[in-house]
Amino acid sequence: MKKFLNTLFTVYVYLVFVWIVFALLFDAYFIYLHFSGQDDRAQQISNEILIRIDGTYKDNPKNIWYSKP
Repeated sequence: MKKFLNTLFTVYVYLVFVWIVFALLFDAYFIYLHFSGQDDRAQQISNEILIRIDGTYKDNPKNIWYSKP
């Protein structure tokens, strides 16, 4: 049982590390877009993410909360 918990904890630590690396790379990409003058591209990406996960857009078929009428 102790070995299982140790393995579970190790997997959790790796997932957290991967998530942090992904977040930093994503942020670095947005910083690159800002300084290269591509703010419209950054806004487009931001809007796409918002439409997919925000419950305000639940009538949009791209949204995860969308239910067919």
